[in-house]
Amino acid sequence: MTDETVADADAAPGVAGDVADPFADPSQPTKNRARIGSIRPNAMLYTSGIGATVDLPHLAVMPQGIDAWDKAYARMGEPALVLVPRLIEAVRRQLGRQVTELRQPPWMPEQPGIGNSTPIGIPTRVFPQWLRCTGCDLLAPVSANAFVFENTRKHRPDMARFVHKGCKGRFSGAARDRVAVPARYMIACTNGHLDEFPYNEWVHRADGHRTECVAQPKLKIMEWRSNLGPQVTIKCAQCGSSRNIAELTRAGGDASLPNCRGRHPHLPTYSDPKTPCTGDARLMLLGAANQWFPATISLLVLPSRKEPTPQDTVDEVLGLPASQVAKLTSLAAVISWREFAPASMVEKFAAISSDELWQAVQIARGDLPPLTQAAPGPVGYDPNYLLVPEWQTLTHPDEFLTEDRRNGFKVHPVPVAAPLTPVVSEVVAVDRIRKANAFIGFTRIDALDRVGDDASRIAPISIDGKPTWVPATEDRGEGVFVRFDESLVEAWENHALDSGVWKAHVAAHERNLGRRQSTTSAQIDADERMPPPRYWALHTLSHLLIRQMAMSSGYGSASLAERIYAWCETDDRPAAAGILITTTSPDSEGTLGGLVSLAQTDRLESGLLDGLHAAQRCSSDPICSHRLPSDQEDFLHGAACHFCAFLSETSCERANRFLDRRFVLDLRGGSLDMTPLLAGISVSINA
Repeated sequence: MTDETVADADAAPGVAGDVADPFADPSQPTKNRARIGSIRPNAMLYTSGIGATVDLPHLAVMPQGIDAWDKAYARMGEPALVLVPRLIEAVRRQLGRQVTELRQPPWMPEQPGIGNSTPIGIPTRVFPQWLRCTGCDLLAPVSANAFVFENTRKHRPDMARFVHKGCKGRFSGAARDRVAVPARYMIACTNGHLDEFPYNEWVHRADGHRTECVAQPKLKIMEWRSNLGPQVTIKCAQCGSSRNIAELTRAGGDASLPNCRGRHPHLPTYSDPKTPCTGDARLMLLGAANQWFPATISLLVLPSRKEPTPQDTVDEVLGLPASQVAKLTSLAAVISWREFAPASMVEKFAAISSDELWQAVQIARGDLPPLTQAAPGPVGYDPNYLLVPEWQTLTHPDEFLTEDRRNGFKVHPVPVAAPLTPVVSEVVAVDRIRKANAFIGFTRIDALDRVGDDASRIAPISIDGKPTWVPATEDRGEGVFVRFDESLVEAWENHALDSGVWKAHVAAHERNLGRRQSTTSAQIDADERMPPPRYWALHTLSHLLIRQMAMSSGYGSASLAERIYAWCETDDRPAAAGILITTTSPDSEGTLGGLVSLAQTDRLESGLLDGLHAAQRCSSDPICSHRLPSDQEDFLHGAACHFCAFLSETSCERANRFLDRRFVLDLRGGSLDMTPLLAGISVSINA
């Protein structure tokens, strides 16, 4: 991670700011180094990606858009690509057909003996740019030059900071250097914009002051505690104007905020004055949970069943970068390309001849008719669209006993323990698995699924809004797949649909959508968004398994992730009822072998039964076991809480929603009229 020190605070609205090159040689020598910290690759997609504010020990920064990343790639050469055709197609459905590549984050290790060379990393900008001195409470933007940036220690990027030189403190004491920290107030809007809080204009508008101090302010920010909560006052030291931020936290306080300027500080751009932003402006605190919600697409990289078909080869060609496909102009060019192209691309076609590859290239280009009619994409909301191919592969483990090195996939079936056979029909140990993730943008104030997956709410990651590539990561790991008996699940689900417990959850879901969806989003069909009862049951069971597996797998529960296959039969797909628990990581953390060993017959039996036994009693019972939303309440879980079923956000695919222990096991008086899915093995649990 590197710091882009060129500020854009004074850029005019409607005009895109300059994308500074943080990797260029400065015109003036400086002792400061560019590196200011580091994050894990997956953090770029889920917690600290483009447009998010990243808290460092002494300052906050924002990763820049892909226009700034291009400057990093220009210095490191050919970027590392994630070559997954199915993921590229899913991204294109969201962002357009112009997307041709999935690029891994730019990174290049520091070269020894090259002096002050800086590793290539993610370019960032200091944001927010308003800082507060911890000694005298001086409030000023970086561009005012009131604070000096210090980052001189090569191996201590965590020491990067802004300093107020010669600060005399609040009471004019001895002069000494004091650290300046980010001022934590900002303005966000429902269209994904984020801006600095207008401290100067807001303070002076309070008393109608229009003096020279507006142009050259000398502000202070003072904080103290009270019985009414934290009190924060902004004061002008020149004219005495002051105003309390608490005004904005009261009912109707947002009405006094200025109109949104349509700022995207990660690009940097502003809205065109002719078409100003009409989003609802909100006061936003630095680090607030609703400041940034990532929009990502993830899928498992699985081989096709049996031997690759000609259509599989065409799909692989479509997943290549356009620059590579452009080189394949003839059979001779194909033969030459296979000899000199990067191994990561060529190895995908090792099992086919050059003649077959040339034919696939011509089909991919449209020079020859397609082999099969392309399957139409989903119409409307379909959360299972990307899961169906994975389900088809995982439910045929006998075809993948030999490791598929091209896709990094290997499995083997495991006998099911006798006590589990009434419910579990198949267990598969996943020895090797690969997962690909792509970042397509982000939203603010509301998560994408809470606004009907409205693509217009996704903030752009490039200045023109039409990216030709998106950031992506690739993880490798292991896992355990459990398939449940469909006839038993179907019979149980038909009964569950008529229960009072299910009807209460359906009503709560309707209230939740009605109250929490943004006023700018499209209307959402509550029935379409409500997962079926089988999903609630398998999702809850997945959480119980993860909590138990974390005790004996060698991984923390936050390192384990779930993938739920739970949908009813439709005209175009069979029903599914299964759980895949995996650990995936960009490094060796994802392949230690501790999780796949838990798929062994005796270990999975004891793990599942112990997990169910532990879930029968919760520290919050009887409150937890009797929890069920009634009228006025709109929470999206039942008998589940942090003590018995919740997981970290890195593990749960639904943010701890749609969980209820009574769907899985008997909670005595708390089960009401809900018959648990695992009633057939309850005797073993109580023994």
